[in-house]
Amino acid sequence: MVPNIKIALDDLTVNNIGVLRRINNVVLPTSYSDAWYKDSLTVGELAKLAYFNDIPVGAIRCSLETPSSHKDHTRIYIMTLSVLSPYRGYGIGRKLVDHILEYAKKIFVKEVYCHVWVENEDALSWYQHIGFEKGELVPGYYKKMTPAGDAYIMKKILE
Repeated sequence: MVPNIKIALDDLTVNNIGVLRRINNVVLPTSYSDAWYKDSLTVGELAKLAYFNDIPVGAIRCSLETPSSHKDHTRIYIMTLSVLSPYRGYGIGRKLVDHILEYAKKIFVKEVYCHVWVENEDALSWYQHIGFEKGELVPGYYKKMTPAGDAYIMKKILE
């Protein structure tokens, strides 16, 4: 018998921002500043926590990039996407990304993208599985790694 599984998303608040920090510290190979976490409280729908049967197990944090900051169109950048390893395979990452894709459509943004370390084959294939395309290689993108790690840009163009 399959147990009842409930996956829910929630907003970031001053009361749960520490959960985002803990999940990122466990999952990601880099750390983020207090200012980054404080700023995470101001981005609204671009930051969410994911709960598996009321247990916080994942998070996403994005930013909205306007034309003045890069090229000629507004796009959403996935800064971090983290799911604790025992909870992978339940659709939690997909639910987090789907939330961002739906929000992008709602605000008329046509592109969502992220950087993925070239050595992270699981993440590269997962993003491709959910419809992202592998783009250009960015040498030395992960500067805090020794040696600096290269990344692929993974992007999804929305209709």
